[in-house]
Amino acid sequence: MRVLAHIHTFNEATFIERALEGLQRQTRPPDAIVIVDNGSTDGTLDRTFPENVTIIRNSADLGTSGSVGVGFAHALQHGFDWIWVLDADSVPESGALENLLAFFERMPPAEEEKVCFLACRLATASNEAAHRPLVFTESGLKFVSPDAGLGYCRCDFFIWSGSLFHMPSVAKIGLPSADYFMDLSELEYGYRARQRGYISYVVSSGVLHQDVGRIPGVATRIRRFGPLSIRLYEMSPLRCYYYVRNMLYFWLYQFRPPQPRRILRTIVHVVVYPRTFAIRPLSHSRHLIACLRGLWDGLTGNMAARY
Repeated sequence: MRVLAHIHTFNEATFIERALEGLQRQTRPPDAIVIVDNGSTDGTLDRTFPENVTIIRNSADLGTSGSVGVGFAHALQHGFDWIWVLDADSVPESGALENLLAFFERMPPAEEEKVCFLACRLATASNEAAHRPLVFTESGLKFVSPDAGLGYCRCDFFIWSGSLFHMPSVAKIGLPSADYFMDLSELEYGYRARQRGYISYVVSSGVLHQDVGRIPGVATRIRRFGPLSIRLYEMSPLRCYYYVRNMLYFWLYQFRPPQPRRILRTIVHVVVYPRTFAIRPLSHSRHLIACLRGLWDGLTGNMAARY
């Protein structure tokens, strides 16, 4: 089985070496590496890369989902069996890839054909917003956790980073939607995979360290007001926009059949969500504006818009 490791970058000069070293330490190393760069200006690509590394430089920032789509297309074009997606600040433990592939090889052939991806278990910063695998249910979504005895759990979607995608399945599901740009693009792709009957797994023995060397992209902290407390989110205005817009669009326009209760809960959530910035209006005015833009574009289905 030929495995392509994918790293997407945007001004990642400080982190790219760690990701590459993590791949080179693998007990079962990938057969090749592709770096999809979104027009970095900080010298991310100004270095000598190993011979098995291919560089694809986008003329514009395509976001996470667009970059992953470029990597998927490259893997399909060059006949790889798997593509292992990594953020530039992700560092897999040495046995991660070998353990993911070993899990797959223990599966019955009939189940192998249904696999969309095998994901690593994440080791994340303590104040990072939790990344947990989810499954679709009749009422919406449900968090799941790996079974301690089995060492894995089934899921419908998880974050891109650390996920090993089965290329025969990708060929039938298609590429990720570039319009999602960033947040919740995994949700959109997992939904399409489920619609086609594919299943995915989080494998506990494959471990990935996320946000190595920098502050998490989405962090949380608790602020107390006497007996009351509120969870505050720290993220960029760009992520605020795409989180609100993409969530609304998915449940309003993409998920079928429509679920009125889920749609109502989503609308309430994205209306209430900006409160985490509203109590800090001076320092987070751009976040509030981004949320309002995302709310409007999500309601109107304007997925062509960019922040």
